[in-house]
Amino acid sequence: MKRTIRGFLCFFLISFIFYPLSASPSLFSYKDQSPYSKSKRHTAKRFHTYARKIYRQTGLSRFTDFQTFETSLIGYLNLKRKGLIKKDGLLVLIDYALPSDKERFFVIDIKRKRLLYKSLVAHGKYSGERFAFSFSNRPGSYKSPLGFFITGKTYCGKHGISLFLQGVEPGINDNAVKRRIVIHGADYVSRSFIRKYGRLGRSLGCPALPMNIADSVIKTIKDGSCVFIFGRDKRYFKKSQIIKAKGVLKYLESAGI
Repeated sequence: MKRTIRGFLCFFLISFIFYPLSASPSLFSYKDQSPYSKSKRHTAKRFHTYARKIYRQTGLSRFTDFQTFETSLIGYLNLKRKGLIKKDGLLVLIDYALPSDKERFFVIDIKRKRLLYKSLVAHGKYSGERFAFSFSNRPGSYKSPLGFFITGKTYCGKHGISLFLQGVEPGINDNAVKRRIVIHGADYVSRSFIRKYGRLGRSLGCPALPMNIADSVIKTIKDGSCVFIFGRDKRYFKKSQIIKAKGVLKYLESAGI
């Protein structure tokens, strides 16, 4: 009995750390009545409406949480404001809050409000089984990293064409190149694997795609696209500077959003 109680308490604590009640916290508080300024509250409200419109028109509402998408859009605009995005208009969202037997890799055309790809995607072998719940920036961890990345060049490796990811968040994912965190195809990312094992196979930390679409996706997003890898980890939201909503408000106003 005591072991059962201890086990339950341990599970509860782990769940509290890694699995907040909502997928991601709301980063824009346009209801705030502080001197944060009436105009900025108005801009934040317009942005929320703008994000909702993309979310609905792309069909993402059927697959992922709105606040997760809104977070990815804030980060995308912050990186765009800093001039780090070369391939304007494309946003890749990987939602590791979803189980691996669900489609959780999305390539979004922000300008045309279209969903270009939705796909299965694997996570790192030590991030979890069906669900990814543990993430790392440490080399040799074999865990998936979180946060924002910019796609780089391609190369041909043991998995065929592969795409470098450059982590842009210090202390969060800046070891991505050193760890060789890349997007590549893998035969363990398939419906047949799920039918056999109840989940996808797992990588050494890379977001691996089904072999039949990997080449097409990689050619679409290579050379300067924004990638956001989301996972249920409160520490990320405390540490990340790219998802700070206030930093993007001036840009939103100048862009007329």
